[in-house]
Amino acid sequence: MKKSPIDVNTLSDLFFEFESKLQFFERKFLKEYGIDDVTPNEVKVLYMIGMTNSKSMSEIADKLKVTHGTLSITVNSLVKKGYVIRNRHKQDRRIIILYLTKKSLRVIKLYARIYEEIFTQALKDMSSKEFNVIISTLTNINQLLDTNFYEGIESDEEDQE
Repeated sequence: MKKSPIDVNTLSDLFFEFESKLQFFERKFLKEYGIDDVTPNEVKVLYMIGMTNSKSMSEIADKLKVTHGTLSITVNSLVKKGYVIRNRHKQDRRIIILYLTKKSLRVIKLYARIYEEIFTQALKDMSSKEFNVIISTLTNINQLLDTNFYEGIESDEEDQE
C-alpha cells in the first residue's frame, strides 16, 4: 500500500479543533443535564475510578498520567461535593482507596451514554476497514505517548527566546 504524503499541519489543526470542541461539548453537556458542580476533568477522574478494579490514589494518578498532588486536589473537591469517598487501606494506612457514591454513578452513566451516542453517530457510515484504521492509529498514538519519544526533539535557539 502506497502512503500519501503526511500533512502534519492539517492533522495538528484537526486534533486541536477536535480537542477544543470536545471540551466545549463536555461543559455544555454537564450544564444541560443540570450537573453544574463538577468539571469535565473531575468527571474523567470519576470515570477512571469507576473503570478500574483497584481504586488507590496512586494507581488512579498513574492511569490518568497526573501527579499524586494534582489528583489529590481534584479528589478533595469531589469528596466535598459528595461524589467520592476516600478511605485508608486497612492493612497499609499509607494507601488511600477511592469509592464512588450514588451521586457520581449518575454522572458517569450519563457521560458514558453521551459518548456512546457520539461514537455511534460518527462511525455509523464507516466501513470496518476505516474503523480498523482509526483503532490502529489511536493505538499507535497511545503507545507513542507512553514512551519518551520527545526527548530526542531539538528546539531552535530562537524558539526559546
